[in-house]
Amino acid sequence: MATLKKWWGSICEYPWISVVIGLGLLFILVVFITYGVSLGPRSHDHTAWSSFGSMLAGVFTLFGSTATIATLLFLNAQFKEQQKVTAKQIQAVTFEQYVNHRKLFFDRLKEIEESLDGKIKFKNHDNLYHNIFPQNSPHQCLFTVEIVSGELAKVDDLSDMQSSYILLKGMLEKSQWLPIEADNLVRHLIMMPNALSFLHVGNEYDGDMELEGYNFGINIYSINEYVIRVTTILNAFLSFTGNTPVPSLDNLAESSELRKALIQNFEGRYAAKHGLFPIKKIKMIDELARLHFWIDQAKDIAGNRMFLKAWQKLNILFSSKLKVNELKDSRTYKEMIKMFFVELHESQGKTVPNSHEFKIVDKYFSKLREIENGLNN
Repeated sequence: MATLKKWWGSICEYPWISVVIGLGLLFILVVFITYGVSLGPRSHDHTAWSSFGSMLAGVFTLFGSTATIATLLFLNAQFKEQQKVTAKQIQAVTFEQYVNHRKLFFDRLKEIEESLDGKIKFKNHDNLYHNIFPQNSPHQCLFTVEIVSGELAKVDDLSDMQSSYILLKGMLEKSQWLPIEADNLVRHLIMMPNALSFLHVGNEYDGDMELEGYNFGINIYSINEYVIRVTTILNAFLSFTGNTPVPSLDNLAESSELRKALIQNFEGRYAAKHGLFPIKKIKMIDELARLHFWIDQAKDIAGNRMFLKAWQKLNILFSSKLKVNELKDSRTYKEMIKMFFVELHESQGKTVPNSHEFKIVDKYFSKLREIENGLNN
């Protein structure tokens, strides 16, 4: 009974194949009946039987051809059904790949945030994914992205991110810096998070660039830290998309000339550039920076550096935002100024009145006294 139901189900599923087989069988039956009616009673004539055999051969050939055609039609129908099933399976696999790929990408974003000590946070994960993988959808999932030239790049896509890096590298490859060039560098750096789609969420430090209350995390005393940050993020995206990472720019961003240009460009005496202000809560920090640059030029008549201890101390101090922010402790700050006064008095005892060195010592005393008075007030 079950076999009969299965057979009937096949007929219902492919009725046109059943019609072909039925017509073939009906035609064979008609031939047999026609031949039987024409032949009459069983004959003993060998010629008649020979003709009957030829007829049987033709009929069975026709039946075999009909069966072959029906089989081919059936196989073709089965193949089309299998194609539909395969297409649905491929769609299901593609959708699963897409979902897993997005999840893996989002997990990678969390890993990047953790690797940068939680100082950044990616904004819209979904938008960032589609900026990097614009071709991906539930119907298509590509795992690699081709980098194109800057002219062909689209805003905020991976090629645009790498173009920003190339521009940054070109800006950092300088041995001498003007304040305006440092200003252009900062303007470029504040645009890079838009493409890389991250926000600064770390602690506040003196020297951090701020715009309308938002802290970019770009510190004029430790610009290399921010450069490392954007390079790390870009390299993570490049590796995830099957591209070669870019070289580190840390050594270029540690230039003392660049740091000096940054400090001078955003010094408190001048108007803020394009709305940006460095956070400055440490007393007399601008005066101390100017003292640093002045001491760098303070030399005796023979060209030897004067106030060497102060020069070395200030070099170390302004080489890092962490060092600068140690001055938030007023006792530390005042102890340093006392140390400078001690060295000043030592130098004063070695100078001749009205000499070149005496004038420099006297000027140094005025600068130190200004900072000391500012701290006490």
